[in-house]
Amino acid sequence: MLIAIIVFIILCILLYTWYEFHSKLKLHIDLKNPKLSKDLKLIKKYLKTSDGLKISSWFMPVKNPKAVLILVDGYKETNEDKIRMFGHAEYLRKAGYSTLLLDLRSFGESEGDKITFGINEWKEVEAAYDYMKALTENKNKKIGFLGISMGGVISIITKGVTGKGDFIIASTPYANFDSLFNFRIRKRGLPSFLFLPFLKLAAILELGFDYEQYSPLNMIKKIHVPILITSAKKDLKVNSTDAKTLYDAANKPTEYWKADTSHRIFKDNPEEFKKTVLSFLEKYV
Repeated sequence: MLIAIIVFIILCILLYTWYEFHSKLKLHIDLKNPKLSKDLKLIKKYLKTSDGLKISSWFMPVKNPKAVLILVDGYKETNEDKIRMFGHAEYLRKAGYSTLLLDLRSFGESEGDKITFGINEWKEVEAAYDYMKALTENKNKKIGFLGISMGGVISIITKGVTGKGDFIIASTPYANFDSLFNFRIRKRGLPSFLFLPFLKLAAILELGFDYEQYSPLNMIKKIHVPILITSAKKDLKVNSTDAKTLYDAANKPTEYWKADTSHRIFKDNPEEFKKTVLSFLEKYV
């Protein structure tokens, strides 16, 4: 009887963990189009990923750009608008940089009904890079990535997997999946030692046996281009020490900034974020 009770409890924990994880991945989040500045020229373009998904993007060119930045947003749980990434396009345009913003798979006007925390989303960024690289106006221009949260992780994975990208700006990324899972378990007030093994099993079921090979901490060691990594002291979404872990593991040149803000550094302290990003770009691009 005792064994039966233990097995039942284990099955209940496994099913609960899997369902919670599955519900965070198996969905499509609609995004509202924002009201844009009249000065922001926008060219809408649909891209095709290597696994066949149609991805929506917005190219915001400037004449004779200093460089091109592909803007990669993070995970969204509600029907938010896209304005938080267009804010980056605004100040980058004024500084002389062209930008391209993506709806990742399962977001906005892009196809897809499953989110994979970067394991497949690098294919969107690769498609965007290839599109930007093929444009005559971008000939001999450096093309890099500015990613927020999961978008920062995707930027690192893209470079690690494909070798494409001349620089990376990763804001508040998680270092690896175990760290992300542990942090989220603790935020829910649950014992990590009990739930982490079940969450890792759920990840295998949803993401495949090889999902851990896409860990940002593994990928960043393969990268040899300039990287800026930022973290937030008051982060409630990811462990604030993860960015420093990635910085310590990265090859030089790499820069690091820890902001006294919440997870959304740009929203809390836009001027300091702009200053940090533009200083990095002026130095390395």
